[in-house]
Amino acid sequence: MPGKIQLVLPGLFDLPLSELKPETLVDGLPALNRILRLATPRPNQAFSIDAILRQVLAMETPPAQSASLPLAQSFAPSAQHQPRRLLLFQAVHLRPDLHSAIIVPIQNNQENLHDVGIIINDLRELFDVDCDIIDIGAGVFLIALKEFDAPYHYPHILSVLGKAANPYVEQSRQSLGWYKLLNEMQMFLHQHQVNQNREQRGLLPANSLWFWGGGNRPDKFDQGIVWYCDDPVLNRFAANLGLRIARLDDLTKLVSTTEAAVIDLRLLEQLKTGAAKKLAPLLLDIENRLLQPLLRAIERDRANLCLRAGFESDLELGAGAMLKFWRRPRDLASWAG
Repeated sequence: MPGKIQLVLPGLFDLPLSELKPETLVDGLPALNRILRLATPRPNQAFSIDAILRQVLAMETPPAQSASLPLAQSFAPSAQHQPRRLLLFQAVHLRPDLHSAIIVPIQNNQENLHDVGIIINDLRELFDVDCDIIDIGAGVFLIALKEFDAPYHYPHILSVLGKAANPYVEQSRQSLGWYKLLNEMQMFLHQHQVNQNREQRGLLPANSLWFWGGGNRPDKFDQGIVWYCDDPVLNRFAANLGLRIARLDDLTKLVSTTEAAVIDLRLLEQLKTGAAKKLAPLLLDIENRLLQPLLRAIERDRANLCLRAGFESDLELGAGAMLKFWRRPRDLASWAG
């Protein structure tokens, strides 16, 4: 029986197409264009990374945790750290706006990681009574709260960069202990000497933290999925669920009679962190390493593909769709139009 392949490519339909050469869109992405031409749109309101991956895993999630994929619980350092009190976090910059503050990324380069490391080490010492803070690598940290449970309303950091912080701040008020701790940490960051030095050097101060990934391990989910992904945080989560994990490069070995999830966050990451000049090489890499092997699996083994991009519709493609030769050619530009 043919399996279902779910391809998660958030940001695909949000690309700045004017910055990409027409020949790249028309001639350089044949597998993508074939999917855009032949697939059937299915309306879907799962726009965030958390919502998309909950659907991929068919997770049954309590309403209180519905905004957050429970990633942090996969990093519990010991039995004494309760999963419901864990969050992941990353340093960000809050840029004042007319009615709110915009969440801006701090780039993961050597200078920024060094400065953020100093700030977080000082934060760890000052708030030792309230929490434990653990560096899990690449600018991402784990906080283990000691006095109260973690909030669940924060989505994955890539889903909020470039957006207003106010809605999430207002939701934080519902937990007074958390709101108080958040404000105290915020004041500490604003006053830290490293941030003052960064401003003098013309760099964005790391004046805020974005927390996400709260919640407990799901009780019910699709345990038969093979998880193709190179993101270390998502892979740690999948391993904690007991899923079989493979690299994106292993898609050439895909046995398409099984259920598979293929997750690539790189497009969204580049869009959110301002690295648009690298989009064309990345699109070509996705075309060659992901889309072409997946199309071969559809044609060879009659597998079914569902492309989930955080768009208003998912795109579904089965072997039968390959016969719809009358459909007009489409690329990303024509789809957006």
